Amino acid sequence: MKDFERECPTILIVEDIDWIRAAMKKAVEHEGYRALEARDDAEALQLAEREPPELIVTEEELPTFDVLIARLREHVTLSSVPVAIVNPDAENGARHGDAYLLADYADITSLLAVLLD
Repeated sequence: MKDFERECPTILIVEDIDWIRAAMKKAVEHEGYRALEARDDAEALQLAEREPPELIVTEEELPTFDVLIARLREHVTLSSVPVAIVNPDAENGARHGDAYLLADYADITSLLAVLLD
């Protein structure tokens, strides 16, 4: 693993549609983050247990969204990992249940600055 990857915050992307997940990964990496990918809640939890992320990015239309959120909140070590939904219609500071709503991938930087400070 490169030094950059160790120092760079890791974002776990959870999306069931391949082309959307690929676009999300590209956007996250464009913002300078290391991206991990999962298709559903089960894959996300397995991956997050192996490589704990600083943030999980998903979307509320993920078929297993509610299950993902519930399983994360019940998890001993992952319950503190914040979840964000990127939605162009989101207002700054808005929430969707336990998830933060972000209008753009560029907003990840400011969210992480607040959450990790």
